[in-house]
Amino acid sequence: MSYIGRIDTVRQKVIRLTPTITGVQYANNDILFDTAEMVNAVESPGGASKLINVSLWTKSNDVFDIELLFFQVDQSMGTVNAGRNVSDADWATAKYLGHLVLNGSEEDYNYGGGRIFTFAERPALPIVLQAEAGSTSVYCAAFLSGDDVTPSFSVGDIELIFGLEL
Repeated sequence: MSYIGRIDTVRQKVIRLTPTITGVQYANNDILFDTAEMVNAVESPGGASKLINVSLWTKSNDVFDIELLFFQVDQSMGTVNAGRNVSDADWATAKYLGHLVLNGSEEDYNYGGGRIFTFAERPALPIVLQAEAGSTSVYCAAFLSGDDVTPSFSVGDIELIFGLEL
């Protein structure tokens, strides 16, 4: 009897997310946006997916550096446009999954009216995202951190594009 191996096809999807930001200038260590829901980031409740690509599109021409964090639970990381100061209890409740760093001056493309940023593999892609039991969502938040950290935005200026393998 011969064995025929099963070939799985990789399914992929894109999630677009417009996080809530304020229309003001930010400073180093400020929270760019608090936890935002990535709806249906996994297919089944409590399931997992693989984050393989992240890009950020902005209407602003400002260059900025951020850290993007991923969590299982919708736990606030603080106040938008205020310095981050997350308690140990909030961090534990959020169930951290991983993070990515964006060096805006190295990873941007100015298309004329705004910028497109692609997150380099720092710390590393892919990241396994897992939803909490009973949910198909995961959450992300961002804060400014690095050399380019004083951007000005208007509400709705940022869109994140997540590439996932299911």
